[in-house]
Amino acid sequence: MKNRNIILLLLLLFFSGNTYSQSFSDILKSIEENNKDLQAGEKYVESKSYEYKQHNLPEGPELKYGYFPKNNTVSGTKEVFEVSQSFQMPCFYRNHTAYSKLMISKEELGQSVLRQDILNEAKSLLIEYIYLRKKMAIMDKRLKFADDIHNASLIRLEVGDANALEINKAKLHLMQVQKQEKEARTDIVAVKEKLKSLNGGENIDLSVDDYPVEGLVEIDSVLFHRLSVDPELLLSQKSIEASQKLLKVTKNLQLPKFSLGYGTETVADEKFKGFLVGVSIPLWTGRRAIQQAKFETQYYDLSAMSINQSKIAETNILYKQAASLEENLESYKIVLSSVNSEELLKQSLEAGEISIIDFFTEMFYYYEIYDDFLTVEKEYYQALTNLYKYRL
Repeated sequence: MKNRNIILLLLLLFFSGNTYSQSFSDILKSIEENNKDLQAGEKYVESKSYEYKQHNLPEGPELKYGYFPKNNTVSGTKEVFEVSQSFQMPCFYRNHTAYSKLMISKEELGQSVLRQDILNEAKSLLIEYIYLRKKMAIMDKRLKFADDIHNASLIRLEVGDANALEINKAKLHLMQVQKQEKEARTDIVAVKEKLKSLNGGENIDLSVDDYPVEGLVEIDSVLFHRLSVDPELLLSQKSIEASQKLLKVTKNLQLPKFSLGYGTETVADEKFKGFLVGVSIPLWTGRRAIQQAKFETQYYDLSAMSINQSKIAETNILYKQAASLEENLESYKIVLSSVNSEELLKQSLEAGEISIIDFFTEMFYYYEIYDDFLTVEKEYYQALTNLYKYRL
């Protein structure tokens, strides 16, 4: 029977954890679907896709027509008609098509970077919201407790069991808790508005009560995964590939450009017709254009190295911060389990074991520790959010 109860409890915890995680994911999914910046970014990527593709084919044919009605040597009018099509060497279109695909991939990766930034901001706000919810729960409890102590102090004053200094202490404590409770409510409203804005101005169901189920894994695993999937790193690599392909396209542009056409010329009753062939050789701008493309390739090479090193350093820093906060969080849990709570202090006060002054001194100490615990807990999950941003 005991084993059966344990199994049922584990199943309950499993399904409740899944429900929570799904709820957290649903909020981020809603923001991803409704965010106006992401919607605008998608349209921008589509427009750039058409822009890059439009240069993959030759320009349209060129038509020319001439009409010359007056002629002093030959009677009759003269008419000229030409149609021609110009084109680059075949290698240009092959390389430019590959370049266009790389540039479209760059735009898509840029959109992925924007998406991660927005979802990371949303996740950070959700963690702030959960922190404020926990703080509000404590504030409500403290407010009721402070009000009870204040009323009890007034009764004790009437029977001569308390003095004015103690009453003032109880009153100031009540006012302080009321102020903190109002500030927490204001902060919650502000966070909700920010999340609503990220959700495209639509209301969002914030049905989460605890932080996401995340923890630290080995730093080598984090680094390997991040360097493999981080869109900023992929974007820098794609920039290198695109610049290398652009260098080939630029070299192709220095090759002769050809044109083929057909033309007719009519003078009075005589008509001439035949094929036209043309060639254009870029003599003056080729060297500088190629040199510029080479420098651009070198720039992206160095930039990718810098971004890679920056990501490694950033990951190590975030990991150490999270590890330190995790250690502090465990220390706070141990301390809080051994510190007297409000109820124990209240019982000691009612039993006359401590004065009101001593009571509030201990209470402030306990409140300070618990508030610090909530702050460290929030900072820990914020650090995990920043560390695992690449997972979004």
